[in-house]
Parts: sequence; C-alpha cells; structure tokens
Amino acid sequence: MSRTVSELAQRLNHRNAKGRKIPALLLMTDAKRLPDPSAYIPRLPAGSAVIVRHFSDRQKEEIIKKIRLLCKKHKVKLLVSDSLHLTLKYRLDGVHFPEKTVRKIANCGSLKRYPKHLLFTAACHSERALHAAKRAGCHAALLSPIFPTQSHPGAKSLGSYQLTSLSHRSPLNLFALGGITQKTAQRISTCPISGFAGVRGLI
Repeated sequence: MSRTVSELAQRLNHRNAKGRKIPALLLMTDAKRLPDPSAYIPRLPAGSAVIVRHFSDRQKEEIIKKIRLLCKKHKVKLLVSDSLHLTLKYRLDGVHFPEKTVRKIANCGSLKRYPKHLLFTAACHSERALHAAKRAGCHAALLSPIFPTQSHPGAKSLGSYQLTSLSHRSPLNLFALGGITQKTAQRISTCPISGFAGVRGLI
C-alpha cells in the first residue's frame, strides 16, 4: 500500500532529523496558490508547521492574527518569513529566511543570540547556501526546486539524484521543496532528508 506524503515525511523525520525536534511537514503560503492556509491547518499532523511568506509585513501580520489560535489548537507551529520583529511580537515559533538574508546574517552575525526555542529555517538552492545557513545559526534548510513546480515555472529542478547527493553532505536538517506530491515523495523516500515542504501537495 502506497503511503501518503504525510506518512512518508514522518518516517523520514523519525529516521533522519538531528538535534532539536523539528517538524516533518512545512506548509507554505503562496500569494496566488495558497494565500489563506486556514482550511489546511486542521488537516496537518500535530507537530507540523506553517510558514507565512510572499506578502508584505502588513499582510503577514493579518494572516498571523487570523491563524495563530488555529495553529495552537491543532498543535501546528507557526513561522513567518524574514521577520524577527513579527516573530517576537506575536510569540511565534520561528522564522524562515530567504537565501539572500541568510547570506547577510552569515557574513555579519548569528541567530544564536535569540531565544533558543525559536526555529530558524532557510531557503537554499545550492551546497554553498546550505553552509551559509549553518554559519548563520539556522536549524534546517528547504532545498528547492527538487521537481518542476507551479511556483517557479520553467526553473531548473535539482532532481532526486542531486537531492540525495546534497542531503548526504548537508550540515543541516534538509527538507525537499518543489513539486512534492505523493508520487514524487515516494521517489525520494530513501534520501536522508528530514521531511517535505510545499504549498498544496503535502495534504
């Protein structure tokens, strides 16, 4: 019997996640495809996370206000993209940083001075970016795009072979992002990654 994306993610997380406890599934908002994740949150396994991204700070704040209690009710972590201010203001679970922000942090500082309970994730597209995220103090990286995806039509995808190679060398817990469906998740279910990230294919 084929396993769902969620089941595969939890098996991978149990097998490969290192260090602190991190989610197996990361549901990401998208300005066009998933501007409001409210309907999906109750369907996520407890311990999963939602990342609010692709919006202005004002829009992010509106979404956070709308889903914060819903996430708490269903034991889903809530992260916001590129805003320590909003994370601290609303006592969220962490921050997801774009690759360019991670490079800046790695070059001039570290996230280690912030509260230890916060989860820091980074968007990465290369091995160099993975090491920059490690220096910055991130706990996990979202490597993308693994497969062709509607979020970045026409973008060159890494594929399962390169994902496997990078995941063996990654200094961080690694999540596969981009084109994740039940079929593609099965294809990479033997990679030493810690779970999956995506917009809609996770559920």
